[in-house]
Amino acid sequence: MNHFRVAVKLLANGIRYRCLKLTGRSAPLQAISLEITHRCICRCRMCNIWQIPGEIPDMPLFAWVGLLSSPELSGLREIDITGGEPFLREDLADLLEWVCSAKSTRFPQLRTVAITTNGLLTDRILAVVEPVLASMRAQGLDLVLACGLDAVGEQHDRIRNHKGAWRKLNATLDALEPLRAGSLNLILGIKTTIIPLNVDALEQIARFAEKHGLFTIISPCIITANRFGNSDLRAAMTLSDAEMQAVMRFYQGPSFAWSGHRLAMLEYLKTGRMKKPCSAGFNTVFVRHTGEVFPCPVIPTLLGNIRQDLLGEILSCPTAAQFRRHVGTFTACQTCTEPGLERLAWPFEGLTCLRHLLQMGRRDFARLVSHMGLDKYL
Repeated sequence: MNHFRVAVKLLANGIRYRCLKLTGRSAPLQAISLEITHRCICRCRMCNIWQIPGEIPDMPLFAWVGLLSSPELSGLREIDITGGEPFLREDLADLLEWVCSAKSTRFPQLRTVAITTNGLLTDRILAVVEPVLASMRAQGLDLVLACGLDAVGEQHDRIRNHKGAWRKLNATLDALEPLRAGSLNLILGIKTTIIPLNVDALEQIARFAEKHGLFTIISPCIITANRFGNSDLRAAMTLSDAEMQAVMRFYQGPSFAWSGHRLAMLEYLKTGRMKKPCSAGFNTVFVRHTGEVFPCPVIPTLLGNIRQDLLGEILSCPTAAQFRRHVGTFTACQTCTEPGLERLAWPFEGLTCLRHLLQMGRRDFARLVSHMGLDKYL
C-alpha cells in the first residue's frame, strides 16, 4: 500500500464529501444492499422481519437483474445480499451467476459479493456456494459469508428462537472450511447482535471466531421501524448500566479486533451519542424485498420503488438530496451502531480515515484496512 497516495486520496475525498453534502448531490454508487427476501427460518428475539406476512411476495429475479443492470451501478465495488434468509431463495445461485457473467461489462470495479445468513441451511448453502466460487474467482470476485452467531451453544438457539440452530450453524461452518481452504476468494465470518441475553457471551464468541479463523462483526442491536421493524422491542433490547459496562470492557479488551469500530463504540457507550461519518445515500443505498429504495436501512426515508421508477430518477429526487444534506444529524444517527456503514463511509468521507492513518501509523493502518475490507474503496 502506497500510504502517501492513500493520504492524498483521502484528503481529496474529504473535500469532495463536504461539497456533496452542502449541495445534496449524489456520488457514483459504490455499494448496494439488497434485501432479496423477507422470509426467514428463525424468529430472532431482536428482529421482526419474520413477522411480515408470508403472502407478501418478494421481488422476482428479473426485477433484481433489472436493478443491477442500471447504469448508475457501473462503479459498484460491493453487493450486499441480505434478508430474511437469502438462501431460502431458490434462484439465489442464478442471481450470483448473473453477477459473474455481467461483471466485466456492467460493473468492472466490483470486488465483493457479501451474503448475510443464519447458516442453518447447510446443504442449500453448499449447493449454491461451491459451484459459484470458480465463476467468481475467474472474475476476481470475493464471496463473503457473514453468519449470524449470537452465543456459543444452546444460548444461540434461545436467541434465534430455533431449536438446533447452533448445531446447524456449526455444521455449515465445518462444511465450508474445506471450500475456504481451497478457494482464497471465500471469506467466512460471524455477525453478532449484542442484546441483554448475550452480553455475558461476547468473549466466548470472540474466542470461537479466533479458533476458527472467522472475521467478526459484533455490535449492539439496532432499533428501527425500517429495516428490522423492531421498535416495539426497544425496552427488551436496551442494555442496563451494568451490561453497558460489560460491553465496554469487551471492546477495550484484546478479543475485539475491529479497532476502528472499537473507538466509535466506546465513545458511544460513554456518552450515549454516536460520532462517526456516514455516506448513506451518497455512495450506497438499501433496497427492500418490495423494490422500495432507501438511502439508509435504519431511517425510513423512502426515495422510490425500482418497480415503478428508474434508479437514476430515485437517486436524483428532491427527497434524496434533502436526506444527503442532513445525513448524520437525524435522531437515529445519534444511536446508529451499524458497522457495515462505517466500512463504506470512512474512505468516502476521507478525513476520519486520514486521521486514523496519521495516528495509527502505516503497519497498524494496513491491518485496519485489511480487517475492515477498506482496500476496495481505497
